[in-house]
Amino acid sequence: MRKIQLLTVLLTALFLSACSPRVASPPLLEELEPPTEDELTSDLGPRDFIDSPGEDTLTFGEFEGDEPVESRPTGEWRSEPALETVYFAYNKYAIAERERRTLLENAEFLKRNPGLSVLVEGHCDERGTEQFNQALGENRALAIREYLIQLGIRSSRIKVVTYGELVPAVEGHNEASWRYNRRAEFKVAG
Repeated sequence: MRKIQLLTVLLTALFLSACSPRVASPPLLEELEPPTEDELTSDLGPRDFIDSPGEDTLTFGEFEGDEPVESRPTGEWRSEPALETVYFAYNKYAIAERERRTLLENAEFLKRNPGLSVLVEGHCDERGTEQFNQALGENRALAIREYLIQLGIRSSRIKVVTYGELVPAVEGHNEASWRYNRRAEFKVAG
């Protein structure tokens, strides 16, 4: 009798798990690798970084050469494959150590190409209000700008824009998508 009850419970559990809705992975950009199982269950960025405590203490107006971020600067901006995207943790604009290495490589490219100007685009995932995400995207872009200046790139070569949640890299409503939307992308002109 006990075996029948156990078998009934196991079959019911198996049936319910087979009938539960499956969350399909969103289509990722071709150049991105699919997230690992650990990445799918964490709230960290796609490169699985951890921010140091206290790095998000900057506020508006603290960045060198701070200018209002209103709209995309005029001119023809294009993607440059040599400039890699930088990713952020949820609700953060601190630049993690692994992302700093990416920015160091981006800065080296910009130093080798002094005739190029760079546009840093700040992006967020869909969580939060539009106003909050616009501000967070701005802080991300400004943090990148400040770090590039510290690496020796003239501030006059760097423009910033925030898109907040308006231009997702990956469509979807789960962490597998959101991690790729918390980012700063780079465009060049010149």
